[in-house]
Amino acid sequence: MRAAVVDVRGLRVELDDRPVLHGVDLKVVEGEVVTLLGANGSGKSTLVRAAVGLVPAAAGEVRLFDTPLKAFRDWWRVGYVPQRTTAAAGVPATVREVVAAGRLARRTPFRPARKADRVAVEQAIELVGLSDQANRSVATLSGGQQQRVLIARAAASEPDLLVLDEPNAGVDKRSQEAFARALRTFVASGRTVLLVLHEMGPLAPLVDRGVVLDGGRIVHDGPLPTPSMTLTGPPDHHDDHREDYGAGLFG
Repeated sequence: MRAAVVDVRGLRVELDDRPVLHGVDLKVVEGEVVTLLGANGSGKSTLVRAAVGLVPAAAGEVRLFDTPLKAFRDWWRVGYVPQRTTAAAGVPATVREVVAAGRLARRTPFRPARKADRVAVEQAIELVGLSDQANRSVATLSGGQQQRVLIARAAASEPDLLVLDEPNAGVDKRSQEAFARALRTFVASGRTVLLVLHEMGPLAPLVDRGVVLDGGRIVHDGPLPTPSMTLTGPPDHHDDHREDYGAGLFG
């Protein structure tokens, strides 16, 4: 029996005193690819953010790799890419420099990068198909390419779990296909993926299980549902109106 990588039990989340998740149970096991689906405001993004410690739980429990979230410290094992963000962020940096930042969780503080760090960075860039762009400023890349840079940054720590929130939102078809190829390589090594999607697109063949949320509750957990069951709408922006990237993943 495969070990649980993400184990959510009875999770309740409130944002600004408004209930968003109501007693959610979700387990993702080693080597599994699970996608969260549902309408705008259903709680998909809130669930993944709570799973990585970016949103506090009002009740219930979250465990990562069989460790309670509050006691979890091995954040290099988790690669996280939030929605609606940019690789440029107003700071001039090359693709390689941005991706190298994802390696910091693996490095000893105040020590120079080792050969293993440099190799991991180059492999992460290759994974998303941007090796020919490694020395370019991220500010000059398309939105789809910038999203792939962020995925490479998350992959640079060689995580066991990759958590992606709307990775294909606003991304052109070419970048979606490149991302699907990268994800296929990642999961082929037996690692685990939890992602929020608005549309399946080229990722559908990679997904083992679909979980549909409606009104902050899970209404389906099993094979990928039919489009009518996913209650699709615009990307799930307003259920997670507060961004807090500083917690959980780095402390």
